[in-house]
Amino acid sequence: MLRLNFRAALGFLGLMALSVTSVPATAQSAQPHSPTAPCRESGPLPNQIRCFLEAAEAAGDVAICEGAYDFAVRFNCISLFAENSGDPGPCERIPIRNNRLLLMRDSCISGVAAATRRPELCGQVQLDFVRDGCFMTQVVEFNATPDLCERITRADVRDICLMPPADAR
Repeated sequence: MLRLNFRAALGFLGLMALSVTSVPATAQSAQPHSPTAPCRESGPLPNQIRCFLEAAEAAGDVAICEGAYDFAVRFNCISLFAENSGDPGPCERIPIRNNRLLLMRDSCISGVAAATRRPELCGQVQLDFVRDGCFMTQVVEFNATPDLCERITRADVRDICLMPPADAR
């Protein structure tokens, strides 16, 4: 009988210890959980991009992309968010501190133009070669009016844009 009481006492102490240690855990679980917490450990960059993008789209907030620690993840998340939403506004979150970042912002805008088939967005692109590619994509890939070729600044690219498709010759 003494043994039973001893085991009962140990069991009681165990329950008390369990209840004491579960209080902080309960308090911690009441704190808001970051939707991007698992993204940092989600493996290769494409997985991280997908993780941040899914969290941003679920919340309807491109700012979530800016929580990525890797620039490639941030840039791709912002660009894909913009393309999927059809809005070039998120591209403005890519800061222009140098030509590389300007290229990334322009590529983001060009991506939205292609995703939405809206050639007017190509006019927002600052770098000539990206803007030329944007207009050419609209004409060649999406059969936009060939008049857009006239907005291409480089003559060699404009000439290619104005060529009739190979199957039409």
